[in-house]
Amino acid sequence: MTVFQRLPIDADEGFPQAFRLVFAGRDYRFRLYANIAEEVLAAADGPLDLPSDRAFLVLAVDREEIGGTVPILRRKLVPGIVYAAHELVLTFVTLRLDPRNLNAAGAFGSSVVGGVASADPAGAGGAAA
Repeated sequence: MTVFQRLPIDADEGFPQAFRLVFAGRDYRFRLYANIAEEVLAAADGPLDLPSDRAFLVLAVDREEIGGTVPILRRKLVPGIVYAAHELVLTFVTLRLDPRNLNAAGAFGSSVVGGVASADPAGAGGAAA
């Protein structure tokens, strides 16, 4: 069974969002951004459960190396799917985004919960996501 370490995502800080993470002795840069059609935003009366029609969250992960960054993943996210990203595996259990958290911070009910683990079963693990 794969044990995932929870990613340090703070949905109240808004989106787009980026952070660095040292995992299993390597440095990674994570970037999350939302792609939501204007009509969806105009009709929203609270947090959106993503993905939905014309609304989704994207994750990009780069490995930082001496010669520069190496892209290892760029995907639209769907809860419950395990994504392989070279030496990492990632999964997300909650993707809820309030439109007020687009380009703005605040406690509006947004929640993005995901985790990372080593693709190598003998590699580093952590607390469950």
